[in-house]
Amino acid sequence: MKVKDITNLLDELYPEYLKASYDNVGLMVGSYDKEVKRVFVALDLTREVMDEALASKADLIITHHPLLFRPLYQINTLNDPGSIIKDLINNDITLFAMHTNFDTVRMNDLIGSMLEIENREVLSEKENCGIVGDIKESTLIDFINHTKKILGLDEILYVGDELVKVSKVALCAGSGSSMINDAKEKNADVFLTGDLSYSRAIEARRLGQNILVIPHHIEYLFYKAVIEELHKLNKDLDIVVSKIDPNPFKRY
Repeated sequence: MKVKDITNLLDELYPEYLKASYDNVGLMVGSYDKEVKRVFVALDLTREVMDEALASKADLIITHHPLLFRPLYQINTLNDPGSIIKDLINNDITLFAMHTNFDTVRMNDLIGSMLEIENREVLSEKENCGIVGDIKESTLIDFINHTKKILGLDEILYVGDELVKVSKVALCAGSGSSMINDAKEKNADVFLTGDLSYSRAIEARRLGQNILVIPHHIEYLFYKAVIEELHKLNKDLDIVVSKIDPNPFKRY
């Protein structure tokens, strides 16, 4: 089996044209003609994860977040991402990423189903990203507790009034803070997203938009979906999942 056999399937399921305008997805490094015996799946290709992939003897690495997100004007192999690119090329490993195209097709719906968001529609037509829909009415604090329980979170950062009633929810897995106004325009009582800067939080409070910040690492759901699809293609395909948590945040 070659890389192109796998990526052709993934492109059919999660077409590149569905990515957000700011995103970079698809082939990052390597060749579509590379023979694949082992696939390594990770959220991010950090230095530690790259070492893990090398130890696993992977032929193809599939990540959720792209290694090459912004243009590179130099490749310094003493530092990341240059050293990672060097390792990929020297070890003939192909790197492929599915990010907002995956979120559009699968991630938001996976989380939306877990939270029982019904009557779902697209949140941002401009970015073709996110969902908005209905839930059983509750207070914001009850919805926060429900979300923590369903997603297995110890805590949730939020903006808003704990006692306000919520029945319409907007969701953008990953970075969706730029869609606060979209959520407001769609009359969402609460907006769930993976990133929220201080200035965006101030803006949300000014708009009266309640927000829940869902950590990026909840996107472990990516692993489950990729393994499921690849085993449909070839049930004997050797798939290794990264054991390293790339979440850079620590709490004291």
